[in-house]
Amino acid sequence: MGAEDITVGGEVVYLLAELQSAEQGPVHEIGSRARVLEADGDRLTLAVGYGRFEGIVTCSRTLVARQRRSISSRRTLRPNPWSTA
Repeated sequence: MGAEDITVGGEVVYLLAELQSAEQGPVHEIGSRARVLEADGDRLTLAVGYGRFEGIVTCSRTLVARQRRSISSRRTLRPNPWSTA
């Protein structure tokens, strides 16, 4: 499951290259978190940053990676010691 599988708007991805926002806005660093606004063929439109500092970037799917969770970050269910059941 790579970046080519990204088809859903709102999905979180990470930049694999420095990208500049439209109209020569700020440069977004490698590893920056972005939200997919639109996926069209090989092109993605991303919202990088937060709030008023959010920039819109269009790039190739090859320049982003999907968000992945570490195996060690999985939560384990443990019995509740206070439960009466």
